[in-house]
Amino acid sequence: MVPLAVSAQFTDATTGLLQMPSAEMQKSGTFFITNNFLNPNATPTPKWIYTTFSYGFSIAFWSRLEVAYVCTIIDGKKQRNPSQRDMVMFNQDRHFAARFQVMREGDLWEYMPSIVVGLSDPVSNKGADYIGSDVSANNGYFNRTYIAASKHFKTPVGLVSGHLAYIYNRRLDYRLNGPCAGVCWSPVWLTNQGILDEVKIIAEYDSRTVNVGTVVSLFGDHVEGMFEWQGFRWINFGVRFKISVK
Repeated sequence: MVPLAVSAQFTDATTGLLQMPSAEMQKSGTFFITNNFLNPNATPTPKWIYTTFSYGFSIAFWSRLEVAYVCTIIDGKKQRNPSQRDMVMFNQDRHFAARFQVMREGDLWEYMPSIVVGLSDPVSNKGADYIGSDVSANNGYFNRTYIAASKHFKTPVGLVSGHLAYIYNRRLDYRLNGPCAGVCWSPVWLTNQGILDEVKIIAEYDSRTVNVGTVVSLFGDHVEGMFEWQGFRWINFGVRFKISVK
C-alpha cells in the first residue's frame, strides 16, 4: 500500500477531491472541521442564488467509516420569496453525510484500488423517505449517493493518484447523475518542507463541471487550505482543521 495524506472533498466537508468524492479515507480517530466560501454554482442553485458560507464537522472510525454534519448558510434577504423567519442570514440548511470504505487499496491483489460507497443528505426534516424518484419538493438539497475508486502511484516527481466515481441523486431541479473522474499530483519537491507537508494539484470532472485547484497541508497535516477554480469560471476556497481524538 502506498502511504498517503488524504485530500478533502471540501464542498461537502468530507474526504475526497474538490467537488467529487474519492475512495480515500482518513485515519481512525481523525476529527476535522471544514469551513468554505462557496459560489452559487457549487451549491444547489435553485435554493442558493448567491455566494454563501458552509461549515461541517466530520470524524473517521476504524479507518473505514466517516460521518459528517454539514451546515450551509441561507440568506433570507436574497431568497425569491423570503419569509419573516428568513429575513436575516442566520438560518441554515443542515444535513448528514457518511462514507464507508468497502475495500482498501491493495486488498486481494496488488493492483486493487480502494473502493468507497457514500451518501449525503439522506433525510429531510419534513419527513421525506426518498422512496420516490424526485425529492425536489422537500429539503434534501445535497441529496446524493455514490461509489468511488482510487489508486495511488509513486513516481520520481511525486505521488500521483487517479479517481473514478459515479454519483446519483433524486432531484429533478439539481441533477448530479453521472460519472466523475479526477487526477491528483503531489510534487515531491513540495513535500515535507518545513511547515509545509504536502501540496496537491487536482484536476477533476465532477459530473457537471471541470475543475482545477490545489489543497495545501500544513503543520503536521493539522491544517489544510483549499483553492478551486470551478468550471474555469468560479472560485471556491476553504480551510480545514484536523486533530486526532484517539
